[in-house]
Amino acid sequence: MLTTAEAQAAPARRDAPSPRRAGSWIYERIFDRSPDIVGAALLLFVLLAVYAWYDQSLVSGRTITVLSAQFLPLIIAGMAQAVVMLTGGIDLSLGAVLSLVMSVFAVLAGTPVGVGGAALIAIGVGVGVGLINGAIVALAGLPPIIVTLAASFLWSGVTLIVLPQPGGDIPAALVKAYNRGWFGISLGVVGLVLVLLLWKYVSRTRFGLSIYAIGANEHGAFASGIDTRRVRIGAYGLAGLFAGFAGVLLTIQTGTGDANLGAPYTLNSIAAAILGGVSFLGGVGRMRGVVLGAITVAVLPLLLLFIGVSPFYQLVVQGGILIVAFASKHLFARRRGARS
Repeated sequence: MLTTAEAQAAPARRDAPSPRRAGSWIYERIFDRSPDIVGAALLLFVLLAVYAWYDQSLVSGRTITVLSAQFLPLIIAGMAQAVVMLTGGIDLSLGAVLSLVMSVFAVLAGTPVGVGGAALIAIGVGVGVGLINGAIVALAGLPPIIVTLAASFLWSGVTLIVLPQPGGDIPAALVKAYNRGWFGISLGVVGLVLVLLLWKYVSRTRFGLSIYAIGANEHGAFASGIDTRRVRIGAYGLAGLFAGFAGVLLTIQTGTGDANLGAPYTLNSIAAAILGGVSFLGGVGRMRGVVLGAITVAVLPLLLLFIGVSPFYQLVVQGGILIVAFASKHLFARRRGARS
């Protein structure tokens, strides 16, 4: 026979979650809802832990400032690629556009327009090129991979016309402030926060929601009243804006313009977006995951250099690790789909 106190306590004991149920709840809340972001975060944590083992100064403010300045162009380039991928496309001309922006900025920085004017013009070039790419894809109905592949050759040629040889007139004080900090402030971290705030604002507008909509179901988006062509063109323009930011920052970080420096950013941006959980099919992905993926892609070659891996084998090891990461993500997604 239960006493009154025991009767009142019994339901509480029955309703209290067991440790197994609590663990299952945590798994569902974290892993099931954001598996890509969690996977990218875990991989990055492992890489940073190994990095810190070889370089104890990793957590110092100076190192964070230097690395944030070095990583920021790739992070923003990854965000540019992610915007296009969210629409169900891909941009193989991103590296060429980034190089073009670098060349325009480097050439104009030493002219009467000044550094600020040169940056605005260079970013405007990035937006214009993105809009042209998007217009061809949307209005001609051609596959994005074909259009942007052809555009990569076009914009690479224009870049060589603008800046045949590496050079430019970037103020040394600006280069120093960006790479080493400005009065103790890491400009790389500040730039990352500003770009993420910009995307957060855009993603909550009708235009931002429409980007996800046409990537998830273009016909359904059109039927619901969304001008899919205009949104697609705008998405490529937004990607051009991000590519413009990345190109200007990369020029400041290196202190020079180079027609060939942007080429690796095409594939690296795709790798960053995929690692961060952006779907090739469109409509799925978050920029916080892209940031984690971009940092992972950027940290990996530095770690291999610290470990002492020969430059001849670094690309092989880097590619192998990325393949394992992509395969693990795919298998996890399949397992989760089978369980549901």
